[in-house]
Amino acid sequence: MNYKKIVIVLALVLFPLAVSFAAAVGFTLDGGAFNSVPEPRLRYPITETAILTGSDPLEFKWWNDLVGIRGFTLKIYKGYNMYAANLVHKEDLPPDASSAKINSDLFEDGQVYTWSLIRVSGAGYKSDRSFNSFKIIKQP
Repeated sequence: MNYKKIVIVLALVLFPLAVSFAAAVGFTLDGGAFNSVPEPRLRYPITETAILTGSDPLEFKWWNDLVGIRGFTLKIYKGYNMYAANLVHKEDLPPDASSAKINSDLFEDGQVYTWSLIRVSGAGYKSDRSFNSFKIIKQP
């Protein structure tokens, strides 16, 4: 057998085996059993109080540090408990969002609110929620 025939036979036998092996161990985070979406990192408000001046909206901010996501879900609850009965605002936001402005009329002076943010992956998987509670202080 000459050298060319050996190379051709090896290529015809080994190449399909290598391809099938690679396909068997490959996976993506968008599909399959291992799907972990990191929770978003909140920027503001993350202190004990949020000060509203006049009719200026309250701007909620977070780091948008991942690509390939479908978007975010922002929820605001009255009080510390994140129960459906306490939900006062829910908004689905686009993947490029890193903030959302909420009308100041939603908030009462001296009341505590809790906001939560969930990141949604391109495949529809949801992260754990990040959340923080704060007290509203309205100034004229």
